[in-house]
Amino acid sequence: MARINTKRVHEPDFIKAKKSLGQNFCIDERIPEEIIASLAATPQHQIWEIGPGKGALTTRLAQTGAALQLFEIDERLKESLAKDFPQAKIIWGDFLELPDSALPAVDRPLLVCGNLPYYCGTPIIRRFLENGPVAERLVFLLQQEVAVKAAAPCNHREYSFLSVHTAFFANARVGGTYPPSSFAPPPKINSSILILEPLSLTEPEKQQRFKALKIASFLFNQRRKMALPLLRKQFRETDWDERFARMGIDAKVRPENISPQQMLDLFAPLD
Repeated sequence: MARINTKRVHEPDFIKAKKSLGQNFCIDERIPEEIIASLAATPQHQIWEIGPGKGALTTRLAQTGAALQLFEIDERLKESLAKDFPQAKIIWGDFLELPDSALPAVDRPLLVCGNLPYYCGTPIIRRFLENGPVAERLVFLLQQEVAVKAAAPCNHREYSFLSVHTAFFANARVGGTYPPSSFAPPPKINSSILILEPLSLTEPEKQQRFKALKIASFLFNQRRKMALPLLRKQFRETDWDERFARMGIDAKVRPENISPQQMLDLFAPLD
């Protein structure tokens, strides 16, 4: 992960960040620069930005020529966003509370981005990966710990259930890491960019992954214990010894040492 030096931009002071909304406004121009580069947007794309805030990233998104859709919860920003980005469509409210039926139609390749409040980053990612709409690429700024866990490979010290969940639905990598001074007010921890490229999955493939996730969640609740005894005890109708042997998985392996693909293969035949 690249560690980026901060370079400040002008910070409008007419609206103060709300702690209740988890707002930390970007004041480091390198963040929108990296997100724009990672998105690789063209005029043929549709871009959804979750939480434009004061528009530090939105300004750069508008320059791509892509159709721009904003989602913002803070209605104090209505006047400024409407004035600064007249070409953008804006939906006001909590993105996670919007029903699928209220989401805009996607009529061209979709890109999604945003500087996400720490409290809702993971649920927003989960919504896109599990329910769609299917995006060509998702680029989010999150707390560093979440970004690293989401992209962690098997046997990495941060490999977790979140890593497995992400790998089931997308290819993931971590971009730049930014210090608290990149934001106003400064958070207490570093933030990192997470780049996700969702997999093209059929409905049966998605359903297989949902079923495998339930078992993976059970295993990661006891990640330091050996997986085989846990599975024997919880799912007694299955011959796990045979499956482990057939797949060449060590009988003493722990959940944190089983790759996402091994979990898919190991759990797929359960039904």
